[in-house]
Amino acid sequence: MEYERGFDRLVNFSDAVVAIAATLLILPLVELAEPDESAQFVDILRDHGVELFAFVLSFLVIFSQWLSHHRVFRALVGYTKGLMWVNFVWLLSIVFLPFPTKLIAEKSGYDASAAPLYVATIAVSVVSMFAADVIVSRHPNIVADDAPRHGGVRNGAITSVLILAALGLTFTPLGLWSLLLLFLTAPINRLLGRV
Repeated sequence: MEYERGFDRLVNFSDAVVAIAATLLILPLVELAEPDESAQFVDILRDHGVELFAFVLSFLVIFSQWLSHHRVFRALVGYTKGLMWVNFVWLLSIVFLPFPTKLIAEKSGYDASAAPLYVATIAVSVVSMFAADVIVSRHPNIVADDAPRHGGVRNGAITSVLILAALGLTFTPLGLWSLLLLFLTAPINRLLGRV
């Protein structure tokens, strides 16, 4: 287990990287707000709706992934080298997300290769947090003694299976709509919790 100060630096670095990635999402939209006497917000919305949609979707994805990261790391008092590397892969996926977001926005959402790349990037993030859950479950010494126990491994496994299924479905006409599969995570988790 690494020292507590090192753990704080790891979490702070992760938060900073997520904040920068979320900020990068808005930069293409800032260019749309250049002064133009004929441009009304309604015109911008009509002409650039896909770009606005891609921004909101990706911001929500980054936020939900940050919540997953927070859920895993909030009860920890240290980390292992394995957890540090899994966190690095997770950060890489978060930083990369603005790129497929831009591809979706540029091609008006119709680029056949953009949807699989977008969902694959999310899949890397989801599977990384699942791996983090597994590492934490195997190293109880890095978890605070008074931390509440949660079903993170089961939830992460369900979400990982669903995102990989969604990735497979992006090669069909469903494209990005396959991400709706992720809404099944909570009901499946509750169902398995009863069993």
